[in-house]
Amino acid sequence: MDKQLSVIRAAKLAGVTRGELQSRIKSGHLPSFDGFVRVEDLLRLYPETRLEDNRTLERLERLKAEALGKDVASRTLPDPQVLAQRLAALGHRFARVQRQAEHYGGVLQGLEAHLRALEKASEPQVRELAVEVKLWVQAALRQRSPDAEGGYVDGGNWMSVMAPQVRLLPGDHSFLVEGADTVLEAALRAGLSIGYGCSNGNCGDCKARIVSGDVREVRSHDYVLSESERVEGYALLCTVSPVTDLVIETGVARRPDQMPWQFIDASLREIQRPGPHVAILKVRTPRTRRLRFLGGQSVRLSLDGGRLQGELPLANCPCDDRNLAFHLAEDREDPFTVYCFEQLARGDAVRIEGPLGDFVIEEEIERPLVFLACDTGFGPIKSLIEHVIALDIADAMDLIWVAGGSIGHYEDNLCRSWDDALDNFHYQEVRMGSGSDNGAWIAAVSGALAKREAPHERDYYIAGPTHFIDAVATVLNRLSVPGERRHYQPVPPRP
Repeated sequence: MDKQLSVIRAAKLAGVTRGELQSRIKSGHLPSFDGFVRVEDLLRLYPETRLEDNRTLERLERLKAEALGKDVASRTLPDPQVLAQRLAALGHRFARVQRQAEHYGGVLQGLEAHLRALEKASEPQVRELAVEVKLWVQAALRQRSPDAEGGYVDGGNWMSVMAPQVRLLPGDHSFLVEGADTVLEAALRAGLSIGYGCSNGNCGDCKARIVSGDVREVRSHDYVLSESERVEGYALLCTVSPVTDLVIETGVARRPDQMPWQFIDASLREIQRPGPHVAILKVRTPRTRRLRFLGGQSVRLSLDGGRLQGELPLANCPCDDRNLAFHLAEDREDPFTVYCFEQLARGDAVRIEGPLGDFVIEEEIERPLVFLACDTGFGPIKSLIEHVIALDIADAMDLIWVAGGSIGHYEDNLCRSWDDALDNFHYQEVRMGSGSDNGAWIAAVSGALAKREAPHERDYYIAGPTHFIDAVATVLNRLSVPGERRHYQPVPPRP
């Protein structure tokens, strides 16, 4: 029987994004069977794939960690008891396979004895047929098995131990649970916004039905599941880790209208000043009140006891739902911004309302992505890029960051790390002089986009001041880019 891997596992083993593998499937270069690909087809397309160890998986995770600035080393190994259960389940599976192999061995021995008896038959045709079948069976048994020394072994087995797969119903969302993550933590790391509230077992909002597979509770919780819920297979996703591959019945929010409106009392953790005219606000929510949002969305912040309010785009991945970042350009005419630059201090209370806006990644990415940011418009673009990296769905991404003289490319090193760490990611910085007119902005954007092949066949996400958005719109009109492939986010957001 052909060995098959799910698309997400095949992508991990080959060290490519799921988006690239799905593009290969759509183009017909990689056959797919009900969401699975054959090992030999994967090896034909990616001959350097190694299924007998986890070096390719480690490489991909290392690249993602560098790109997102996260530490994955601390969550490499599962909970010891969960790991023991997974190994035990794998042992039971191998025992069943061994019993089947012994059974098939007995069948072959019986077949050989039956063929020997037929060789002694008086009819010449029966003897010839028996000899032909016997020789065919012997030749087939002598053929080198793909599991023999120097070949490959099934990478799905060790992956099911170290990183079980979770598939969500309805829909076609799947992710791997690595290390000691709970199902909820793994879903958030994968960029999927499933329903949850406190994330520590008190509210029950992440309750979902386990359709198939086994889980083990790894976190204590106060919320009590009823006996009927336990019988039906319900569990709190924030408290369990998978023992085997899982299929779970729970919804995934992928559109702004599916996000609940939230009020959270948080506090300022830090103010970074990467440049004289730009500030990065780091806000931390309580452990039991995290913000659910989609990459690229905004929130309303209230400061100074509610006397000052401002709407700011989020500048971090939804997978980091407690540590929120906001990029703010100095504006001496805006009281909210002046307060942030001159009076806001670490530990101050920050009221969060949201999320707001529809500047989000579409559910299906079918074309290469081009991100264009100007000044602190990089904030929402950064949120989108990190969300795409977490979802692992884009085949190619281009980032063009245009900076005026007073702001500059204040996170240039981060962009270069994406360029270095991620395949098919290209970063280009563009500098504009102070006082540049509209024609200069149009020329700068046009020159940057001229280096891209088939610009009308890409999706564009643009964030920045209104004069920048107007310049980009003019260029995209000239390139005949359809309106549905353009997504704009003014920064600061329009009221």
